[in-house]
Amino acid sequence: MSFNERILNDLLTKCSCKYKDSTKRDILGALSYFKDLLPKSDRYAYPTGIVKELVCLSGTIPVNFRNAVYNIPVQIFLSDTHPYEAPIAYVRPTPEMSINVSETVDSSGRVRLPCLTEWNHQNSDLYMLLNLMTIKFSEQTPLFSKPARNPAMASASTGAINRPYATSSTPPYPTDTRSSFPVTPPYPTASVMSYPAPYPAANTNPYYPMPTAHAYNPMKSASNPSMSQATARVSYPDDTIKPEHYRMSLISAVQDKIRKKFKDMCDEKLAEIDSLKRVNYDLESSQVNLNTLIKEAENECLNIQSLTDELRKKTNELNESLKQMKHRDNTSEEDAVVTPTPLYRQMLQLYAEEMAIQDLLFFLSEGFTHKTIGTDNFLQQIRYLSRKQFYLRATLNKAREQAALPL
Repeated sequence: MSFNERILNDLLTKCSCKYKDSTKRDILGALSYFKDLLPKSDRYAYPTGIVKELVCLSGTIPVNFRNAVYNIPVQIFLSDTHPYEAPIAYVRPTPEMSINVSETVDSSGRVRLPCLTEWNHQNSDLYMLLNLMTIKFSEQTPLFSKPARNPAMASASTGAINRPYATSSTPPYPTDTRSSFPVTPPYPTASVMSYPAPYPAANTNPYYPMPTAHAYNPMKSASNPSMSQATARVSYPDDTIKPEHYRMSLISAVQDKIRKKFKDMCDEKLAEIDSLKRVNYDLESSQVNLNTLIKEAENECLNIQSLTDELRKKTNELNESLKQMKHRDNTSEEDAVVTPTPLYRQMLQLYAEEMAIQDLLFFLSEGFTHKTIGTDNFLQQIRYLSRKQFYLRATLNKAREQAALPL
């Protein structure tokens, strides 16, 4: 177990997480791709007033917005029942930043995504959530840089409308050094953000006619020439909205709404596909390791089988020898061990005598310790037995040398 895993285990235990293994696996999978996030414990106050100590992933995620990489500060709180309960995601602006309220981020900075409202522990994980957040934030930034308070500083540098921090020595947030894009301000300013209007502006709608020179006069009539002459100078443009105009406007609005909904669904499905690919890669790697372990286990089984067969064979031989020994009568102990040559028989006898002297020396020492034998008798027997043991060992070494055996 690595050092980070031990720290994460202590953190999960501190926050009383019920599903530690699943939560740890989900956190490590997300941190392996988003390396700027750091797990820690933090207090979170629920809308009901309950305050709990929860596991929190705090840090920045890289977002590619208008060909520049911005590090968006985020916090993701994990409940004690994660992954069976959806996490709570926030963007955390610095004092120099302001929140761009949208459908994705509310005024408090909380992130609202379909994958959070439709969270499922079997198909949803933190990596999919973070990946979907980077996709959504790249379409519409969740944060703005606040405009400079000193107008002289803003007008002193060229292009200050595009680079609000041009006069500062260091930006409040560093840009991603791993990116190959040019140096840009840490976040886009509100003055440079421009989004297309959901509907064409006035005087640009191709479905609404412009006033014409020959206007229709409803008060002009052949039966009332005086009225016609009185109103001849007044012209009314033919700008009435026809039913087909309403129809085209509704069609355009529905198309925009369907297109936006379809894009959200595509982004969510792409994030799910990316998450499934990552899970598939992990499963394939685990399958390779599992196959290796299975092969090793099979080899061990074959080895054990061969050893078992050999053990059975030796057991049968021993049983046969025992049966033969039972049928023999008047068998002495000396006949039980058969030596191939007289030299080996002599070596066996020498070794047996030496072991007997060794036992005798031990018992003499025990008797002298318990004072059952006198000192003079003890020393006399020790000298005699030691001299004989030396003679036996010398003879045994000579015999082993003669038999070409190691000493």
